[in-house]
Amino acid sequence: MKYRLLKPICLCLVAMLTGCGHNDTELDPAAQQIIDISFTNDTVYAMAGDAFTLTPQIYPETASSSSVYLRSGNAKVVDITDKAIYALGEGTTYVIASSMDQTIADTCVVVVIPRWVDDPYRYLNDMVVYAHISHQGLVPKAWIKVAAFYGNELRGTGEPMNTGRSLWRFRIWSNQSNVSTAQPGNENISFRLYDPQMLQIQTSSLTIPFDGQSHGTPVQPLELTFK
Repeated sequence: MKYRLLKPICLCLVAMLTGCGHNDTELDPAAQQIIDISFTNDTVYAMAGDAFTLTPQIYPETASSSSVYLRSGNAKVVDITDKAIYALGEGTTYVIASSMDQTIADTCVVVVIPRWVDDPYRYLNDMVVYAHISHQGLVPKAWIKVAAFYGNELRGTGEPMNTGRSLWRFRIWSNQSNVSTAQPGNENISFRLYDPQMLQIQTSSLTIPFDGQSHGTPVQPLELTFK
């Protein structure tokens, strides 16, 4: 008798769940089970103050992405709120993506770098560089940033000079006392490109010595290539 009463109740519950918007995939535990989680990149870069997202790939694709939990290894470097990630302070930490039961996970290293902002008041001398820039064989997109460095010290940021964003101008700074000629041991300047959408930094193979002279011209610029 209890079984006969229970069966109609169960059928009603199933009908109620179906009426609330649950589809066959959501009712099927096998369809929700995550077998693997992986980030596209092992390491990403972000500038302090920026917000970005990391979306790990899950397998199978029928598994619910809402079943993935993100957490930060150091909330002072990156903080996570509703899967939006905020780069708070310079440093290196990691983001872990895991299933809700934490049995499956993957880790992505996050390097938060200082913002690329010129500080000319720290330096005595400068020089100008004109360069044609290509990124992955194309003109850099509007969000791309390029800057000049001596080692890891920012020495000047680039600005596009035309609407096509192919010709850039750099004003590069130094405290070298003797900049009249490019002598061995002078500061060698390199160039880096930051892509905030791909969260990657690339370094050009081209380096030039700081000599206080102009390098390139708007008509004959240097070639800066980032792959």
